[in-house]
Amino acid sequence: MSKSMKEASQKTVQELEKSVVDLRLELAKLTVESSVSQQKNTNTVPNKRKQLAVLLTALRQKKS
Repeated sequence: MSKSMKEASQKTVQELEKSVVDLRLELAKLTVESSVSQQKNTNTVPNKRKQLAVLLTALRQKKS
């Protein structure tokens, strides 16, 4: 289990839901910014997507 998955599994359902909402907003902003201008770090969007996937996986495991 990766470090980020361990951290996510220790959070409560409410914390996970809040993190998912925050990360989705941040991902939307980054997507718009990357389409408008050139980013210095081009790997930010894929990294945020992976973080979102980890959070959603942990959230689904907690709910079931």
